[in-house]
Amino acid sequence: MKGSKMDKPAALLRTSVMGLIAALLTFNVMAHDIMDIRTVTTEEAVSAVPVAPAELIAITPPVVMNHTGDQYVPVTRVSENLSQVVFYRPSNAGAGVSNVYVDRELQSALKSGEFTVFCVAPGDHNIEAYMDDQPSYSGSESPTSIARVEGGKTYFIETNHTQGVGTPITVNGNQVEEQLFAYKATNILNRASAVRECETDTNAAALGNILFRFDGKTRADIEAGGVGIAKSIAQQLRAHPEITHVNVVGHADPVGDTTYNQRLSVQRAETVKRILISNGVMPEAIFTSGQGSSEPVIDCTAMRGTERTYCNRANRRVDIQIQN
Repeated sequence: MKGSKMDKPAALLRTSVMGLIAALLTFNVMAHDIMDIRTVTTEEAVSAVPVAPAELIAITPPVVMNHTGDQYVPVTRVSENLSQVVFYRPSNAGAGVSNVYVDRELQSALKSGEFTVFCVAPGDHNIEAYMDDQPSYSGSESPTSIARVEGGKTYFIETNHTQGVGTPITVNGNQVEEQLFAYKATNILNRASAVRECETDTNAAALGNILFRFDGKTRADIEAGGVGIAKSIAQQLRAHPEITHVNVVGHADPVGDTTYNQRLSVQRAETVKRILISNGVMPEAIFTSGQGSSEPVIDCTAMRGTERTYCNRANRRVDIQIQN
């Protein structure tokens, strides 16, 4: 990925309503915390998981993580009784796989440019990733660090680049989220019994990108989860009838003719408008427009073929902007 940049206040959702829909903005303005990781003794690491991993794997059903499609989107704040972790392997990490363990059990396997999002109960956990330790998966045997996580907070961590070292690298989420837009979710099912399905904060809407497939403009062309996002926003808007101006702005990726992309972006905005109206938002409050390919959130020009098409998914979007 080259030259990636994203204007946070402009991306995905904006507002000038003072405090009316703070919940809608949670995923843009929340502060991502730095995970507290400390080195532990062997005794501490072992005592954290009293049952052997093989026994737990045999009796624990897999937990399928819910996420909007398989491309990264800004995560929503979780409830106070859970801690959320975004674990990723850098796109320049090279060949191989980093196996992610939570309390000595396999959570996922990350190739370069992949991420996983999961939740755990607040407290102390072994959260590590070891490079290419299969088939024995020896990284689960002797964790060397414990991460202390707090309820209601989201932590961003990166896999360690050093062979045989599982301690993750803590990062600032506000800085790293831009590059994660081009990352793919791992398709490995979770086998860690400590992992919980993430529950959204009751004061926050389940938001993310409303993305369209390449050259798509109809409801059927919206990527997985996008219609649900539009419905969630409509629900929030119905709860605040004092909001009388909603801008629905369509965008297109830079591939193709500029004039065509402009028309395509407007058509996408109109599609989302119809979804909002069908879910109770007053038509006179919605104003649609298109920016064509003039406002990309990620630069994919260095890529080619299917890789470039996939990277551009974040640019085939619709933003919803709310004004007073």
